[in-house]
Amino acid sequence: MPSTPESIPPVHKNIWYVHPYAGGPGIGRFSRAFYLAQNWRLQSIRTTILSPTFHHLMDAPQAPGEKRIDDVSYHFIEARAYPNNGLARLLNMADFSFGLLRDADRLVARYGVPDAIIGSSPHPYMFLAVHRLAKRYDAISIFEVRDLWPLSLVELADVSPYHPLVIGTGWVERYAYRHADHVVSLHPASRTYMCERGADADRWHYIPNGVDAQEEAVVEPDEPAYRRLMQWHQEGMFVALYAGALGPPNNIDILVRAAAELRSRGNDRIRILVVGRGEMQQQIAGMVSDLGLEERVAIYPQVPKSHAIGLMQKADVGYISLKPKPIFMHGVSPNKLHDYMLAKLPIVSAMRVGNDSVTEAGCGLTVEPGDPVAVAEAFIRLADMDRTELREMGERGLTFVRRHHDYAALARIYAELF
Repeated sequence: MPSTPESIPPVHKNIWYVHPYAGGPGIGRFSRAFYLAQNWRLQSIRTTILSPTFHHLMDAPQAPGEKRIDDVSYHFIEARAYPNNGLARLLNMADFSFGLLRDADRLVARYGVPDAIIGSSPHPYMFLAVHRLAKRYDAISIFEVRDLWPLSLVELADVSPYHPLVIGTGWVERYAYRHADHVVSLHPASRTYMCERGADADRWHYIPNGVDAQEEAVVEPDEPAYRRLMQWHQEGMFVALYAGALGPPNNIDILVRAAAELRSRGNDRIRILVVGRGEMQQQIAGMVSDLGLEERVAIYPQVPKSHAIGLMQKADVGYISLKPKPIFMHGVSPNKLHDYMLAKLPIVSAMRVGNDSVTEAGCGLTVEPGDPVAVAEAFIRLADMDRTELREMGERGLTFVRRHHDYAALARIYAELF
């Protein structure tokens, strides 16, 4: 737990963490910046998270200006809302970048001159502003790459490599790799890719997503997803849980098809609980209905992260999947995978990636992505295992995630760059 203010030495470093999709308690589920800032505070490093007043991963829009959450400072810069991936979203990105430059002197007056400025993707556009401000204040500039743009646009969104957006994004990406003092990647096998585009091997660092070992698990008995899970358990069912985004890359239609495969095999014991949100939510729900799987697959909206952890601790197996795309061979660092491990949940992983953490940790089964038969067979194999063997799998996952993904340790590694 964070120390009391009296136990923390005077600040000796000041960091601006520019994050277009920042989350945290009451803001959104993706909380990397929040947990790093909490741990940096214990190292006498002051952090201000700069984010727009609106992004599509927020729980609700934020008011412009400062907000403090558990002793972490956020400052929200006004940016227009957008309904989808159209022009308004690009204008939101521009609002945020220009707002950083416009408000920089006021930010200095409020939070102090930065010693380092982190620009966190997925989109790299804000790094142009980050680098300019780093030069102005003689600060270290760090380009943090959570998603590979424009490669994601081409491989996952099927945008033409000759589209002006892809060409422009590629130019910004190369500029960031060439000019950043440090490049921090969440993709362990991405160094060659990034160096080919301008990064220097000595300036490339792998710092993955992590977990907070003190993450609170909340059980809300009246929550519909929790009620369904407990009802299935009372009926003697084996429950597989997917908790996360419902977008095209997540390939959740394969999970639904696996439920149909289980029915065709006469397996009436395995049930599937999906909790999340995303652009594919209605399509997945329609698929469940069209296939007549309502008794086997239940879909519920996203819940607060603490509630999701509570569900993970009650489920029998966690599921994660990605489309089989070359981009993922650069490695992945999915939050939900680490959360499953922290909850000691055995895992079925349907991903072809550059780092197979499930196999490395020995905490579940890895199957070929896009193969509903293989997914169904993995569920059957786990459901037939002795409970002791499943608990041992979960314990191995917990050991692995604490060893490699604890935010306290990651924050110390990151701080060396400052």
